[in-house]
Amino acid sequence: MTTPATSGSTTLRNLSVGVLLLEALNAARKGSWTVAAALLGAAALGYRYTGLGIVVELAIRLYQFLR
Repeated sequence: MTTPATSGSTTLRNLSVGVLLLEALNAARKGSWTVAAALLGAAALGYRYTGLGIVVELAIRLYQFLR
């Protein structure tokens, strides 16, 4: 049996992964294949390890800002 906190946590994790996948699709449409691949990797990591996915996403944002 799942508790409400566990259910909400899973929902937020899935939402976060979905947003990362949409951002990867958008980056690919713009021709930024490196960023798209990195966002796909962040989505995969974020699905398994939420904290690591966030760290990777922030690193990608920093890369985009400095580019």
